[in-house]
Amino acid sequence: MKAPDKKGTVSSFFTYWDGPDFRPSEWNELDIEIVPSVAHNPFSMNVIFGDGHDKNESHEYAHGFNPLDDWHTYTMEWTPDYISWSVDGHKVRHIVNHDDPSVEHMAKEQSLRMNFWTPTFHSWGAGLDASDMPWYLLYDYVEVYDYDQEASEFLLHWRDDFESFDSLRWHKATGGFDANSSEFVPENVSVKAGNLVLKMEPAVVEKKAIRHVPIAHEDIEHNLHKEKHFDREHVRSHKDSHDEKFWKEKVIEQTEDVESSDEDADWEDYQRYLQQQRTPVEHHVEEVTAEEEGSGEEDEDSDREDYDEYRRAYKLWKDEQRQAHIEAE
Repeated sequence: MKAPDKKGTVSSFFTYWDGPDFRPSEWNELDIEIVPSVAHNPFSMNVIFGDGHDKNESHEYAHGFNPLDDWHTYTMEWTPDYISWSVDGHKVRHIVNHDDPSVEHMAKEQSLRMNFWTPTFHSWGAGLDASDMPWYLLYDYVEVYDYDQEASEFLLHWRDDFESFDSLRWHKATGGFDANSSEFVPENVSVKAGNLVLKMEPAVVEKKAIRHVPIAHEDIEHNLHKEKHFDREHVRSHKDSHDEKFWKEKVIEQTEDVESSDEDADWEDYQRYLQQQRTPVEHHVEEVTAEEEGSGEEDEDSDREDYDEYRRAYKLWKDEQRQAHIEAE
């Protein structure tokens, strides 16, 4: 394995039990992890195990070894009597059954896994600087052995030299997990030049705009037939100059059959209608993706259609009011 010497990252090779009937109190996991933020001892060796009641860990760092962005051969041996870790043929940790309870509780079948991630806790995540991404974690080969307990020896079960990606043996993961700021995506797993490659790159952040949308609108017909009176001077004095400019840009010429003598009154009535429309002050926030930001022209067209509809409805209402006035006389 060739782990990049990048602070704030974890390069791993581990075994993991994921059920059935997974419970933290039954956890089984063996870890090889390269953590460059632990500058003096970046090689972490861990057993995570459940004792039937709690999740526990048996953890150590390999003192005096730094992989320094170079190729190394990492080995884990797991037997009923002991668990050990080696680097380039040199044993760096060895725990036995009668001294460490983790050995006894490591008794479940586990899958073999690799990942490349960014921890959110300080001891392993400190110093992360993504300015020179992408980064690559490489695996040259994987060998898996069966342990013959009677003969006390390991027998080769299979080897993968990564000449291609074996989808029957390996699965490309998605998602993430707690205390990890990375997201796993299948597209960042590949096989190149006889190596399994895990790529880390900055996430593509989608540009977003915040759009405020009123919770409730009163429909046009309801507003046009309201009998409520209010102070027009108050409306004029509190009308925002930006709103006035916005709505004046939306105003269209009145139709020929609207009497010119009513223009001022019509505009004041329309101002009153707009003020009533803007009365609700509670808002909720919608996130709009970058693709939706381009819909401004469509919104403008919609505003004009709404205005046209208002003018038609308003004219009808004015005609009804005039007719009612004539009949009353």
